[in-house]
Amino acid sequence: MDDVFYFGEDGLRVDEVSIARLAESVPTPFYVYGVSALVERFRALERAFESFAHLHCVALKANSQPALLRPLVAEGAGAEVVSGAELALALALGFPPSRIVFSGVGKTERELRAGLEADIRMFLVESETELSVLNELAASDGRKARVALRLNLDIDPRTHPHIATGVSTAKFGVDAVEAERLYAAHKDFAHLELVGIHSHIGSQVTSIEPLAENACMLAEWVRKLRDQGVPLRYVDIGGGIGIPYEGEETPSFDTYAERVIEPLAELDVEILTEPGRVLLGPVGAFIVRVLYVKKVHGHNYAVVDAGINDLIRPAFYNAYHRVVPVAGSGSGATKPVDVVGAVCESSDVFARNRELPELSRSDLLAILDTGAYGFVMASNYNLRPRPAEVVVEGSAHRIVRAAETERELVSRELGKANA
Repeated sequence: MDDVFYFGEDGLRVDEVSIARLAESVPTPFYVYGVSALVERFRALERAFESFAHLHCVALKANSQPALLRPLVAEGAGAEVVSGAELALALALGFPPSRIVFSGVGKTERELRAGLEADIRMFLVESETELSVLNELAASDGRKARVALRLNLDIDPRTHPHIATGVSTAKFGVDAVEAERLYAAHKDFAHLELVGIHSHIGSQVTSIEPLAENACMLAEWVRKLRDQGVPLRYVDIGGGIGIPYEGEETPSFDTYAERVIEPLAELDVEILTEPGRVLLGPVGAFIVRVLYVKKVHGHNYAVVDAGINDLIRPAFYNAYHRVVPVAGSGSGATKPVDVVGAVCESSDVFARNRELPELSRSDLLAILDTGAYGFVMASNYNLRPRPAEVVVEGSAHRIVRAAETERELVSRELGKANA
């Protein structure tokens, strides 16, 4: 798949739209997404799995923008949700309940009830207490809930520790001893159907080996539990495939499908996956404008009109994102520059020591691969308005979320009584 954002005669483009032209009508900063590229990425993932029963449940936590999710509903995607609001959004967007799974280590009773009332495909349960609570709620409603236990298989995903979720020190899932005990006691939970098994080892996994190991271990569990009379039919292998933020090699969809299907192929199960970043990350860019350039103790800085409240990944995960001038780099001299934000934190840095051409006030920069865990993690820290979101299809663009205004933020802080 080609780069979603590319350079033409008028600078950086997405589909047939010039980013510079777009910035003439949409004030910076803003997120921009290519819808056609998103659909093509999902179709490529579908093709990779076409030989095996499967359901790709898009992780709404990666990006919950309805204009991006609606096309995926039409393509047959499922949804992986982690909160009551995400569940409500998925249902409102038309995701059939039979294509929704509910993850999360801390689901409230209200959230569990909402999932029960919607009759979703499956709850991904993370503790004995949650099993008991869900069983009681289902009993009170006269229902049966379909459940998969989330296992913590202690697999090192070789990623940032903040997003390594399948290691022994992580809060997620249950260990092997607990899992065996709970599955053995499945008949004690009269209002639950233990129909699946689940393991999500982490995010931004750039090696296929941990993902393949996860599938192999889950296959062993299916065999063992079926021998014990537990009729499992769903295997949720989670998500986690990384994207090449720095140009690193990452698993192709075909390689991924081949390696995770192989150990499960003879088990007559349906594979569920939870893709988020791998679909959404590359189709988004964050467009910012240079406010000031300065030199401090010999170090060059470009201060832009955004901050960590808009894009926290570089500060939170020490994440690398490519930064390119929207006008193009040309063939002139470059120099190392820190691209920094306006928030009152020393960590408010989007890029360090990047070789960029001479920058001036009002120059546009694009921070690439920000379609996942970008806007969804934005906040109003420093009482800063969150940015707009724009989608592009062909030669057309739409502002699908207007930027917040300072007046809106102040009104909210004052509250209705003082408005």
